[in-house]
Amino acid sequence: MSVNPHLLGDFVNALFNTPAFPERFKLYVSFIETLGFEGRVVYSFLPLLRMEGKLFPANVELTHTSNYPVDFLQHYVIEDLDRYDISLKKIRNNDFSMTNYREYADTIGFTSDERYFDKLATHEYGCVNALCLPSLGATGISSFNIISCEHDYIFRHLMRERAEMLLHLTQLFHSVVLSDPQTCAQFTSPFLPRLNDTEITILRYAASGKSFKNIQDHTGISYRYAAKVLDRLRDKLGGITRDRLFYLAGLLRFTSADPQTTPPLPPATAG
Repeated sequence: MSVNPHLLGDFVNALFNTPAFPERFKLYVSFIETLGFEGRVVYSFLPLLRMEGKLFPANVELTHTSNYPVDFLQHYVIEDLDRYDISLKKIRNNDFSMTNYREYADTIGFTSDERYFDKLATHEYGCVNALCLPSLGATGISSFNIISCEHDYIFRHLMRERAEMLLHLTQLFHSVVLSDPQTCAQFTSPFLPRLNDTEITILRYAASGKSFKNIQDHTGISYRYAAKVLDRLRDKLGGITRDRLFYLAGLLRFTSADPQTTPPLPPATAG
């Protein structure tokens, strides 16, 4: 069966008319199901802030469909299986191309640890085939993992016919979500409880782009005290430079917020 030639345009229109992330996620799943994929999907967002683990140790946010094997996700986290995940190995090497796990096994081959991971996913959780489609944004790494429990032959045929369209749909989703300040703030906000109100106010102002020496005019906090707070935060992060700290503040997407009145957004919940 041929793909609807208007599918991509329909997806773009629907995506821009759906502002909330949970509905956008459901929309994406419905469109890839239209392509013929099973719709067993998990979406993850890894904030770049997580690299600064001393101050920002929050867990990765996950959103998944109801038919995705949650017990596999739990096993993955408990045993730190990311150590054996080839898609993450590629991402660490700045390779954000799509990973087809079965194709990778056939062409490049798994190490012994990677074979253990593959056997676990396949035999214990029914993940016969799997894809990882990541993307790098200014605030973090956005990634879809799609699994299939169908016969290998069916999945291979589907990939030959529909992989290009799947990639286009996914890249569009990543582009829209990663450029949306409110959605990115929802994913980075779990890091904020590690900071007190004064630290948050100062970091908001630091991310605003205004002269830091004028902070008292906008927040009521003296420049001298604010500078001391920044020095404490720098120490918590292992003695990083002030420019690096300002960069991290920018990753929190504070730029559109009023430093005096706007509270941090609540954490996003997995659906």
